[in-house]
This record gives sequence, structure tokens and C-alpha cells, in this order.
Amino acid sequence: MSRRPELGRPVRDRVELAPLAAVWLLVLAAAAASGWILNSVTFSDADSFAQAGSIMLSSNWQHTYHDPWLQAGPFEMIVCLIGRTLGGSLRGEAIALNVIGAMALLGVATVVVRRSWKPLAIMTGSALGLGIVSDMWEWGHPSELFIALVWLLAARAARRDQLLVAGLLVGVSAGFETWGLLGASVLFLLPQLRRTIASGVVALLAAAGVYAPFALGGDFHMFDLHWAIVGGVPGYVFGQGQTFSWPMRLAEAMIVVGFGAVLALRLRRFGASTWIVPALTSICRLMLDPVRYGYYWDTSLVLLLIGVAPLLASPRAAAWRVQEWLQKPRPLPALVD
Repeated sequence: MSRRPELGRPVRDRVELAPLAAVWLLVLAAAAASGWILNSVTFSDADSFAQAGSIMLSSNWQHTYHDPWLQAGPFEMIVCLIGRTLGGSLRGEAIALNVIGAMALLGVATVVVRRSWKPLAIMTGSALGLGIVSDMWEWGHPSELFIALVWLLAARAARRDQLLVAGLLVGVSAGFETWGLLGASVLFLLPQLRRTIASGVVALLAAAGVYAPFALGGDFHMFDLHWAIVGGVPGYVFGQGQTFSWPMRLAEAMIVVGFGAVLALRLRRFGASTWIVPALTSICRLMLDPVRYGYYWDTSLVLLLIGVAPLLASPRAAAWRVQEWLQKPRPLPALVD
């Protein structure tokens, strides 16, 4: 019997990439459709952030943070400004922003799942279904999605002992919104504490470099904002309706990063730590936050979806890995007289 001729490498690569390309096209089309249908401006801050971005890129840039209401970082403002520029109208802006978010999600997730189309389809399809992509416009805070993706990349870099890259990425995440620095918890995935400290210094310098020009410009009032407590742990501790200030935010940040650091030190020998640590760090932040909005969950949901999707795509392989781990011999506890 004659053997079936094997496909050449170029042909085989095209066959493997076809379903991946199909997932990309379908997700981008669905993201565009969500922007076309869900384009209400009722709760969206995107256009206001885009306007602030216009000021930031003008000769009056030093007045960007004149209004304490503006808590968006420069990178978030730029994303919103790109969406408005590409969209050309409010409806077009909604489409453009949702597509930008979908492209960022697809790009990072494709790398994480190693170009495997099944987990990519599960993860991005779930993100669309849960409204994570449409939140790009509906709430107008791209930071929730982008910070999740940057934290994930920082965690992966930290676990590969890439000190500089991990620190820079955490600093970059603060450029979307200042709470991105809470991702410092993933730096504890580095193998040595001194390397974690060095990477943390890099993150702080990078974040400071983003905001320093505005602070030195003399009209910087971001830290003048106070929040009314409406829920979470602060509601029980301080009472509903009380004021939550930036010094209290700093205390919140120390608790969140401390929690994430302990988690990272306990889990860093496991590959899943790259998504578990940032996801639970985000959830801890939600529990301690004085304000609650539905889109706040997008950060942790993105990370959980990216982590769980490969398991759902190959449940049998996941079950085998769990079984192997359970059967691995462990030393008996020492007897104490």
C-alpha cells in the first residue's frame, strides 16, 4: 500500500492557522456589532477621557489634570482619543473602542494559549458574552481590560526572572490608571526578594515618569479627589456615605499588595500563578474599594478566563495533570518527641 503523502510545512501551517484566523475575524466582527448596538452615552466616560487626551496633546498639556474628577492615566486617555478619532462619531467611537479592546485581548491571549484556537475561542467568546469587550465603550474605562493584560504579561516576565521587563510592565499599567501599581504583587513571582525589590523600584520609576511632567506642570489636582463610601469593607469600617481620601487609598494599596505578595510567594512554583495572583489581587482590591461598579470586575474576569480557558478546551489533559500532582510522592512530616 502506498503511503499518503505528508503535507509540506507551509501548507500545514496554513491549515493550523485557518481556525485561529476565523476566531480573530468572528471576535472582531462581534466586537464591532456590540459597539453598533450598545452605544449609549449614559454612563460612558470615554468621550470625556478623549477630550482630556486632546488637552494632554495640546500646548495646554499642563492643565490636563486641573479637574480632580479625572483619574484616567495618559495611556487610557490616548486609547479613548484613538477610538474617537477612528470612529468619527459617537456610534463610530463605540465600534472603534470595542474593536481596539478585542484586538488587545486577542493579541495577548493568542500568545498565552500558544496559538491554539479552542481556548482562544472559549476565552474571547466568554469575554464578549460577559460584556467585558462592550464595557470599553459602555463605561468608557479601557484600563480595566488593559491593566489585566499588562499584569498578566508582567507576571509571566517575573516568573521567567525578567526583572526589568516585569517592573517596566507594572509601571506601564499605572499609566492607564494609578491603581495599576497594585500589580506589584506579581513581582514577588521573581525567584529572589532582592530582585523583587529592584523590579519594584523600576515599576515606581516608570510610573513616576508617566505622571511627573503633569505634577511638575503646576496644575495637577488628581490627588484632591475624595470618594463617598458606598460599599465594600470601608462601608462596614467607616460607615456608608463617609469620605474616602487618597491617604486611605494608600493604606488600601498596602493591604492589597501585601495580600498578593503572600499569595505569589506561596504559588510561584506553579505556572498557574501568572494568572491566579493578579486575578486575586484584583478581587482583593474590589473588596476594599469604597466604590462599586460592575465593570470593576472586568480585570479579574479577564485573568480568570485566560487561565481557565485552556482547561475547558482540554479537560482530559487537565485531569491527568491534577492526577499526576496528587500522586506525586511527598515527604512525611517529621516526628517530634
